[in-house]
Amino acid sequence: MGAAESHLPLPQQRRGSRRSSHCSFNDAECRLRKSYSKLPDVIDYGEDALDCQPRSSSIPSDMMGSALNFLADVEFPYENVVFEGGGSQGTAYIGAIMELERLGHLEKLRRFGGASVGSITAALLAVGHTSEKFLDVMKNGPFFNDALDARCGPCSMVPNFLRHLGWHPGRSFYHWMGEVVEEKLGNPDATFRDLYEVTGKELCVVVTNLSLKMEEYCHVKTTPLLPIRAAVRMSMAIPGELEHRKDGGGVFFPFQWRYIDRTDVYVDGGVLCNYPVHCFDGWWLSMKPEDSFLRRLQPLNDVGKLLTKKVRFGTFNEKTLGFILFSDHDQHVLATNPALLPSPSPIPNTRLARAHQTFMKQHEMELRKHRIKTDAMTRFVKVLNDNNLDGNDNIDIGEFRRACAQTNEFTSYHARALFGDRLMSATEMFELLDINKDGRLDYHELMNLAEWNGVGIQTHLIGAGRTDIKNPTDLITSLFQSLVMNVKRSFLESDDNERTVLINTVYMKCLDFDGDPEDWEFLVEQGRRALQAFLHLKRTLAENTGKDDTEKCNM
Repeated sequence: MGAAESHLPLPQQRRGSRRSSHCSFNDAECRLRKSYSKLPDVIDYGEDALDCQPRSSSIPSDMMGSALNFLADVEFPYENVVFEGGGSQGTAYIGAIMELERLGHLEKLRRFGGASVGSITAALLAVGHTSEKFLDVMKNGPFFNDALDARCGPCSMVPNFLRHLGWHPGRSFYHWMGEVVEEKLGNPDATFRDLYEVTGKELCVVVTNLSLKMEEYCHVKTTPLLPIRAAVRMSMAIPGELEHRKDGGGVFFPFQWRYIDRTDVYVDGGVLCNYPVHCFDGWWLSMKPEDSFLRRLQPLNDVGKLLTKKVRFGTFNEKTLGFILFSDHDQHVLATNPALLPSPSPIPNTRLARAHQTFMKQHEMELRKHRIKTDAMTRFVKVLNDNNLDGNDNIDIGEFRRACAQTNEFTSYHARALFGDRLMSATEMFELLDINKDGRLDYHELMNLAEWNGVGIQTHLIGAGRTDIKNPTDLITSLFQSLVMNVKRSFLESDDNERTVLINTVYMKCLDFDGDPEDWEFLVEQGRRALQAFLHLKRTLAENTGKDDTEKCNM
């Protein structure tokens, strides 16, 4: 979910920087604009690029320039676009938007959706803003710190939490959101209905209703009279501090909205639905007369069944295109197709990038160790299974000794990887594993060995990677990550891979608001290349399908 987000991209100005942020962003914008008028045929990584580069995609680097004309005629059947929440990572959406503009596809979009920072992106596009507005915000602000508007700073935290259930009022963001809406619709409090009647476009902002304990889809059909800026403010009200930040982090007041005789409390939509790619599926947000609530919610005695997600959003919409964000620090919930990964973009020599390089070196070392132990465990289980002559669910000492004697398959090298540097005898290894001391090894005793070596066959495949919980920050962070990860999985379907652009932000995490100008430029480039990779794959699949059809006709 987008953590403590205000608006996209809200980069935080670094205090004490030797370089003028304004001048740096001007330079960055010029470089981005030039890249669209004259892109190089070969990518130059430059002297500032680190040796820890993102993973490659299926697009060769020397095609990046020439492939642009090639992508111009790729079929683009999409009318709906949905953005995931992701905090500072959302800056990458600017590159994708610029690419949509360059290819002439942005004007084809009629429905926009998102949660958290994704809702900000969707709202700005829906009311009519272009990449020029996004670049202006990236260059001139308002920045993340501008949204932290508690009067007394850290001293306001406790009293504001007790009185308002949050730290920062978020008034500055609410005011800014009204300004950007007014620029296009003439009214800072323009509603979802106003947007639809003036432009014919639909906006869906996903929020979490804590009072009803459910996600809600703010849309012209469901909340026609709700101001757009109110819905977006709801969707960026993160209900807690997810990570320690030197500036204290931004915890915004939950948004309270009175409806008839009740007042409901709303927070970040990403808490329950961070990637609402399904929001335009089915009939729930359809504006067709046959999909009106009066017609669909009949009979009323079946309303419980009619309001389930499967019924409301059950029909897959092939006209929806989604954008999802992930970094090397995240556990990705979608099966990653290598062909969809962004092509390598130069990583700048910045503070955050250097920290990532150190992290990746340690991570690669741990991965190598894990691969060695996983291979050793795989071989160990295989020789045990091969020598389990009676075919039951356990291994006795005789079977174990025969298995250990197969040194061609399970060598002393593999034994050391699992049991330590001191080479043990088969009897010693058996006694070490036989926790129950019943003279037999069962599945759970073998899994104890796997867990002890960090292989964790069950937990690593089913879970989302292990995190050491050492302090309250780790506890809260893991709590929310567990919630978001499992909730996100519950909303995703296997077909969502086909309509999702994967944006790899590499070293930029969702709460990295204190980046340098080069970091934001890197994110923009990653967003652009991610969309190119998606369209390139779409073109390749279409060509292959055409070839197959031609071959069938010639048979």
